[in-house]
Amino acid sequence: MVCVMTVFTLLFVAFTTVLYLFLFLVKKELVFTAKHQSLFSLIFPVLFGIFAGSLFITTGTVDEIVRGIAVGLAIISYAINGRGIAGDRFVIHPLDNRGIKFDEVDRVVLFRDEEKNEVKMNFFKFGLRGPLMKFSTPIDELVKFLSKHLKEGTPIDVVMETDK
Repeated sequence: MVCVMTVFTLLFVAFTTVLYLFLFLVKKELVFTAKHQSLFSLIFPVLFGIFAGSLFITTGTVDEIVRGIAVGLAIISYAINGRGIAGDRFVIHPLDNRGIKFDEVDRVVLFRDEEKNEVKMNFFKFGLRGPLMKFSTPIDELVKFLSKHLKEGTPIDVVMETDK
């Protein structure tokens, strides 16, 4: 029984390692990285710290400690920012291995928020709205990139805020 649990733990640690490699490869593939939500980047590390601290206090075997750390790393992997625009697709979340291909997009809407100094982007696929992504890159770079990579005839709407 102990041997089976050790093998299970080693397989889970190997899976977590492969998951992190995949997440970092996806992040390196992004041309424009979407802004990370600051709430999640603060909450996940704190929860992982609490989880890891309670794990060391309450458990006694090395097998349980390694398994708990692997589970915590799998949970915190969702905090890795892997959203944005790759060379051939929109990446919606870090574990999205397919993404939304540029050929499938019907329309793109860009909004420049002067107060926060960011560009909000939304796209439509088959008439359905995709998730909102925020970028810190200038709007002209996004428009140039999208006009080159989207299929011909795809409208790119740029919405500017009027002075109040």
